[in-house]
Amino acid sequence: MEKEHNNFTCNRKAEIERLLDIFEEEFKSKTSNADNFITVHEIERMWGELQQNTLNIFSDIVRDLMAKADERDIIRKKNENTPKKE
Repeated sequence: MEKEHNNFTCNRKAEIERLLDIFEEEFKSKTSNADNFITVHEIERMWGELQQNTLNIFSDIVRDLMAKADERDIIRKKNENTPKKE
């Protein structure tokens, strides 16, 4: 189970790195020529796409971690400390 989680996390990290590489490559190519320089609007679009894509990945990672959290002890302690209704 732990190995499966590590593979999931490694894959997600690799995906983030891939997205950053694509962004960096595209940004560099669109800012290397003064005659065909990228617009602020295009930078904002690229940045927004990068943010959304990485946010989705981070959300997947957090959801995965939350799903794998063992809550049995905390539930047991909460039940012990919660007054019984009579």
